[in-house]
Amino acid sequence: MNKLYFGDNLEVMREMDEKRVDLICTDPSFNSGRDYNAFLTDSLAQSKAFTDTWTWDDPAKDSRADIERRARTSDTYKALDTCLKGYDLVLQNAVSGNKGAMRAYLAFMGPRLAEMYRILKDTGSIYLHCDPTASHYLKGVMDAIWDQNNHSKNEFFRNEIVWCYRGGGVPKKDFSRKHDIIFRYTKTNNITFNVDDIRQPYSEESQERLKYKARAFRGDKVYDNYNMNEKGKHPEDWWVMQPVMPSSKERLGYPTQKPRALYERMIKASSNENELVMDPFAGCGTTIDAAHTLNRFWIGIDLTILSLDPMRRRLADRHGLEPSRDYEIHGYPTNMQEVRMLVRDERKYHDFSNWAVTRLGLQPTRSTGDGGKDGEAHVGHITLWDAETAETTDTRILAEVKSGKPTIAQVRAFCRVMDKNDAIGIFITIEPVSAGMRQEAADMGTFYHNNETFPHLQFWQIDDTYFENPSSLRSLIRLPQQWLEPMRKMERHFTDKQLTLLRL
Repeated sequence: MNKLYFGDNLEVMREMDEKRVDLICTDPSFNSGRDYNAFLTDSLAQSKAFTDTWTWDDPAKDSRADIERRARTSDTYKALDTCLKGYDLVLQNAVSGNKGAMRAYLAFMGPRLAEMYRILKDTGSIYLHCDPTASHYLKGVMDAIWDQNNHSKNEFFRNEIVWCYRGGGVPKKDFSRKHDIIFRYTKTNNITFNVDDIRQPYSEESQERLKYKARAFRGDKVYDNYNMNEKGKHPEDWWVMQPVMPSSKERLGYPTQKPRALYERMIKASSNENELVMDPFAGCGTTIDAAHTLNRFWIGIDLTILSLDPMRRRLADRHGLEPSRDYEIHGYPTNMQEVRMLVRDERKYHDFSNWAVTRLGLQPTRSTGDGGKDGEAHVGHITLWDAETAETTDTRILAEVKSGKPTIAQVRAFCRVMDKNDAIGIFITIEPVSAGMRQEAADMGTFYHNNETFPHLQFWQIDDTYFENPSSLRSLIRLPQQWLEPMRKMERHFTDKQLTLLRL
């Protein structure tokens, strides 16, 4: 059955049987490792995110130590360990700055590439999508892992595909950076390559040139009887394809989204119908969307829980798929026990916070801590239509998420932030709020919209009631009708029946 996993892809892949997957297509962002306390950014501009995110810290050191331990019993990890020690010398054993950040990034990616190699079938292929900032380092790691037996020639590296595109900003002192790199590797020469499925039309210039050569070199064994392939030309290793533009119907609002056609080309070329395609960095689900479109089975993994909502909506809207009936979801909170497990894991607190806010239909646009490890504030906005004045009003929404026992001081601090931002506030907890806190909310008063009044500050205590009946949230949180539709969409994509099946 098709599957989505929420969690660390390294842990998920280590639970999978070896040589299980026919094709891996993946786009690992520099920021996708939540151990480094950052959210995904657009890989079309990863260089800045790279320097801001990766540091040679305890998780990076622990990862390197784990690689060294595994190298004692695994040829794959031995090859990886040797490669990374070589990079230590190249990067001068740096622990800070860009070089320290690259060492940390390679410590993150190395074991994941080792596990991708392990679970890939001997007949399988991998397409690794990256940008020029780190592609040369990743190629060295992949060369070490895929050719760990030191063959006379590197027969497992097949292509460096250059994806070219236009759009975006223009630097003042550099050429515009308008390409990403996609590495294609295989484990053996016994592989799938459906070239006829990805042929491209000949350009008019190419047609005229080939006709000229056929005439000019008549009698030459190369051109004498040359005929253009009716299915099109053999594809080159540079692909011109526009990214998903802001106005595109395909766009889901996810920062790292890539065009589906890009991944359909990889899947057509290197797999067949009913084979298994996997994306360990699934993001908003471009690979799994493309795989399902082309009648492949699929597995998607992502660490950030925020990515699962756009994936679910995408699968429902494009293919009519529903969780549990058509695919499995693993690692998504479906009861209070699982919520508390998320809260206890400091690495995943942001995911709990994002999950809670998106239940309200709010897409987090900014999050800031309040100084406590269990607090996070999200800022968003909605546009309200006033029927009496026939005008729209842009209204700010603040959502404060608390995993510990809330205090009246925290509520008062939140009220001050609401006043400063002239915002509606929703205070989210998993523990009960006191009568004093509710009085603070009453003191914040109400706002008036379309002949109705709504509280400025409201509370939502997450409990079993929500999981038994997600629509119950609409009776707890009173908001104008315009904002309730996103909440209804959440309910439709995660119904009571689906929740029951997921618990089973």
